Amino acid sequence: MQKFSLETLSFDKTKERMKVLQEFSEEGYRELLLAFKRASYAFCSFDEINQYLVKGQPFIVLRHDIDISLRAALEIGRVEHEQGVRATYFITLHSPFYNALSRSNAEIILQLHHWGHQVALHVDHMVYGGDFTKALLEVNAFAQFYPYINTQLASLHSPTNLERMPIASFEQLQNVYGHVFSKDMTYISDSTGRWRYGHPLDSEAFLARKPIQLLTHPIWWIQEGETAIQKLKCWLYKDYLNSLTTAEAFLPKLFTFSNRRTTK
Repeated sequence: MQKFSLETLSFDKTKERMKVLQEFSEEGYRELLLAFKRASYAFCSFDEINQYLVKGQPFIVLRHDIDISLRAALEIGRVEHEQGVRATYFITLHSPFYNALSRSNAEIILQLHHWGHQVALHVDHMVYGGDFTKALLEVNAFAQFYPYINTQLASLHSPTNLERMPIASFEQLQNVYGHVFSKDMTYISDSTGRWRYGHPLDSEAFLARKPIQLLTHPIWWIQEGETAIQKLKCWLYKDYLNSLTTAEAFLPKLFTFSNRRTTK
């Protein structure tokens, strides 16, 4: 089998494709997915991990933790849908940047579901003083609003040291992190808008066609900017403008009255 990495691309290798693969952009994300496909990786859900481990086929579990914006998640979900790729979207109830229960975000979550993506809860256990039992009660609460979510999964928001956390004691967490701890899979993340341990296509796991759990955060791939901080600032400004538009639609009497006074 031909080795495939950033240094040894397939027969249609070009400098332009190599440059795009290095980028945190929508096109860079498309190329990343295509690279995994060209390397004969299958995209599977968390529920299918054991099945693929038995097969011995290279596979990747694609996961997104949605910390900042569901609108960015929708754009990445569309890219994946166009390529026939399924992912799991972990959504939090405690983001200071979005409301998972708003009408517009409910429509986004439903669209992700219709595209075949799984939806699960992104838990912030520190809201409960580090009490995992209390934090995971949110799973069933979330399912009351979105009955199609996968209640057997949950990811953790900004865990400082997973190895010291009682992951194995909680089924939803074990289903997400268990295979990483048992070394059945390699975990790769774009946390803070960068590949912390090198590009996935240069990883030992990829070169050996080993199973990978890939965590990406949509905002780093959708928003333009030279750095993660620049991307975040630009996104928050756009979100502010979007919030004004939402306010006008949600509070029409207020804006109608204000506009009348302004024109007098």
